[in-house]
Amino acid sequence: MIDILRVSHVVYRVTDLERALYFYRDLLGFVETERSGEEVYLRGIEEGQHHSLILRKAESNGLSYAALRVRRPEHLDVAKQTFQEMGIRYRFYKEKGVEEAVLFEDPQGIPILLYHDMEYVGDNRLKFHIHRGVSPVRIDHINFMVRDLEAEVEFYTKVLGFLETETFLDKEGKKMVSWMTRIGHSHEVAIARSSRNVPGFHHATFYVHDVRDIIKAADIISAAGMWDSLERGPGRHGVTQGFYVYLRDQDRNRIEFFTGDYFVLDPDKWKPIAWTWDQLRYRSDFWGREVPETWLKEWVPVEDITGKLRGWST
Repeated sequence: MIDILRVSHVVYRVTDLERALYFYRDLLGFVETERSGEEVYLRGIEEGQHHSLILRKAESNGLSYAALRVRRPEHLDVAKQTFQEMGIRYRFYKEKGVEEAVLFEDPQGIPILLYHDMEYVGDNRLKFHIHRGVSPVRIDHINFMVRDLEAEVEFYTKVLGFLETETFLDKEGKKMVSWMTRIGHSHEVAIARSSRNVPGFHHATFYVHDVRDIIKAADIISAAGMWDSLERGPGRHGVTQGFYVYLRDQDRNRIEFFTGDYFVLDPDKWKPIAWTWDQLRYRSDFWGREVPETWLKEWVPVEDITGKLRGWST
């Protein structure tokens, strides 16, 4: 098993860096670490690592890759051996602040970067005088769309060591969504099954400390006259019990701010919570509010490990 420590960062494709910086840094309050060429490196206020969100200039929206940190450097070698045995495509990779990494495509085609060591720049945790926007704390979880959910869950649980915490079942009782954790949160990875536009990336989520920050996100976006970017919420999920708000940037990449979920204290005792089809309304929003069609039917494409945007599999 590859020993994963946590979800680390995501790389968003954006068509206009300055416009994206206005959204993520100036309005929402992400901390800018540095800018290098056509990439900007951002992080949350309590993240000491170099970055948790990279904005990369591109011709269209999408996900370049999501990254996981392994617990020890030798697990990069374990990963290489595992991928060779499984016939998984991978290559060696470097990014700003990370000298040694492995970029691979998981069994359903989602690009994932594994690394151990990233440049440490220090956090802004107690620098309250420079906090702004919603004060994003840290990256919390990532959400993918795939065709074969069972195969994907098997890979993440058996190969990467994640624990399934909750599931959602369709009308026939077949698993439609899986929520999984590696460090004990309600989830750090969520994966949903779809028969269209796969593989795809639905959203990345950043944790905030207070429900007021969720409301503040909606206020800030609205005050800036960007009502079309306020897609869903504020609300409360039934699954994971977290408070949420979903935003879309100007390229229609999706980001969620989230707080108030639970912690799995005894993973060896945990039994996955199964939500059934007749619980759909309050599973998705505990207060029973309708989910926007855009949230249900829209997400963005992903790149392959060569950096080429993958076409949808239909």
